[in-house]
Amino acid sequence: MSKSIAIPLTLLVLLLFFLIFSITTPVYAKKHKIKSWLCYYSNRFGPEVYSRFDLAVFDGTYHPPIEKNRPGKPILLGYVSIGEVDRDGPLWHLAKGKPFLVQKNRFWNSWIVDVSNPQWQNLLFDVAIPAVFERGFDGLFLDTFDSPLALLQADHAKAYAGIPSALVAITRRLRKEYPDKYIAINRGLPILSDIARLIDFVVAEDLYSYYSDSKKDYVRVTADTQDLLLKQLEKGRKANPDLMVLSLDYAAQDQTDIIKEAISFSRKRGFIPYVSTYQLDEIFFHTLTQ
Repeated sequence: MSKSIAIPLTLLVLLLFFLIFSITTPVYAKKHKIKSWLCYYSNRFGPEVYSRFDLAVFDGTYHPPIEKNRPGKPILLGYVSIGEVDRDGPLWHLAKGKPFLVQKNRFWNSWIVDVSNPQWQNLLFDVAIPAVFERGFDGLFLDTFDSPLALLQADHAKAYAGIPSALVAITRRLRKEYPDKYIAINRGLPILSDIARLIDFVVAEDLYSYYSDSKKDYVRVTADTQDLLLKQLEKGRKANPDLMVLSLDYAAQDQTDIIKEAISFSRKRGFIPYVSTYQLDEIFFHTLTQ
């Protein structure tokens, strides 16, 4: 005859908390020490170049050969645009004329989408995301979260009030369907604290310097904007202390002062920097040599 074992209520509560925490905390980021990263949207340079970095973000469709020359390194993330669809990209023939297209982004020749629209979400989960993993990537680099969030600033903001919750729901679904994959998100800082425990990396783009289309030059970010970004990042790291911050700043190759300052600014805060030109079609080694 077996004996029953009484478990104290406090122990049951602790076990339940641990189970919930382990399910919602990202899997990989804590297991791999990331000291360098790059973002590169071309295929001219192969693994003999990009493998010098610990993590590499490539376009999900047009990219170099997917190879590793160290155990588990580099971590390779494939680009997926969540909040926009590129008119020159592989999804345009499926998105053209659909009701989720909201507003044109003339700078990138793309359309901002209503991410709460089920048709767009189906296109993401049935086509765009599986295509990235079929190519052998270790995870996803999710871009353009800020584009649909910007619709909340418009006169017709009420029509898109569900966008923040839709972005959170998309991230949660990704973590549920791909629990063993990396997830990195570019910006989306207004909702970072809501999704921080679901992701491994957040990219702080334009944290120190950016390309000004009006000035046709690379300039430093204003102190007020910088303070806002840092406060949002801090909230995200409080929600998930294991969240890794990757900074992405832009400068011309001869702007050595801006490059050095951007790298130093990020490293002092425990972030992992990368500095490139805004086209992201070259690989730069500033962060490996400084």
